[in-house]
Amino acid sequence: MLFRDKQALFWSLAFPLLFLVIFGLFNFDAPTNFSIAIIDEAQSEQSEQLKFQMLDLEIFTETEIASREEALETLKDGDLDGIITIPASYGQFEGVEGAAPEPSVFSVTLDETNQQSAIIVSVLNQFLNELNLQIASAPRLFTIETEGVQGQEVKYLDFLMPGVLGMAIMFSAIIGIAVGITRYRERKILKRLMATPVKVQSFLMAEVGSYLFLSFMQIALILGVGRIFFGIQVYGSYFYLILVTLVGTIVFLNIGFFIAGMSKTVNTAEAMSNAFTTPMMFLSGVFFSPDMLPGWMERIVDFLPLTSLLKVLRGISINGSPLTDFPYQFALLGGWIVVSFVLAWKTFRMDRA
Repeated sequence: MLFRDKQALFWSLAFPLLFLVIFGLFNFDAPTNFSIAIIDEAQSEQSEQLKFQMLDLEIFTETEIASREEALETLKDGDLDGIITIPASYGQFEGVEGAAPEPSVFSVTLDETNQQSAIIVSVLNQFLNELNLQIASAPRLFTIETEGVQGQEVKYLDFLMPGVLGMAIMFSAIIGIAVGITRYRERKILKRLMATPVKVQSFLMAEVGSYLFLSFMQIALILGVGRIFFGIQVYGSYFYLILVTLVGTIVFLNIGFFIAGMSKTVNTAEAMSNAFTTPMMFLSGVFFSPDMLPGWMERIVDFLPLTSLLKVLRGISINGSPLTDFPYQFALLGGWIVVSFVLAWKTFRMDRA
């Protein structure tokens, strides 16, 4: 019955891949780059050389603009991140004999609505401090010695893939079971099944088995497309990933049966399913880490089944962790299996009209 519904089957497999492909088209791992206009009031050989040195930092991309007024308008329109003005006094380092020369004051104009624009000031300060030392020929009293350790490179897509995996099985299991079973009930299919030699347990086990197999197909498809087309790395065990994903599927199937038991119509089942799945998709960390949530909200979200599932999946996929590293998450998932099974058992009836 599941695999005859070609349209539903297609979207169960294509929907999560759609997210993976769309996010894969964006380069989230590109280094930060700021579009700036450099207004050169000095118009000297030294100032021209300074501009080249600034742009060699590779954090700045210069936008050619004729005047400061035009640059200000461009900045207000959001097409620039900042304006750096080289003062007319730059390069004139001669001072009164016995006295230090007057400092050249660089003007930096930023878009205050862009929180990252403060990085421009930080980089420019560091750059000018280095320039001051070179001009003054001052000795370096302090230096930094760096030591590198070769770690694994984790891209945003490596982080995203386990999230898409968890989201895929959640949507297909909860919405598939809740809407599918409710539709069977509306069409009196469940009552007619009870008049056949098919046992209720056999029918329910067949439903569960078919969705577990569908989850396996989703896992294989997401991992395959992610690895082949986007170079997503899995540093842990594929077997562990599959095993944990199937455990999560059982939780979501129980929730789907519970919703089916509570719903009298397909519209109700769809609404209740979305009420369960949509908040979890955004709060449990499919696209971004739940660590970014307020502290009180993060503690609540920590009890959601998808949150625990994603923490285990990411631990395995990104860190190569063994299953023994997640006792708390498995305890929560086990609790959800028990609670959701009891709720489904109490509410779901094959003979209900």
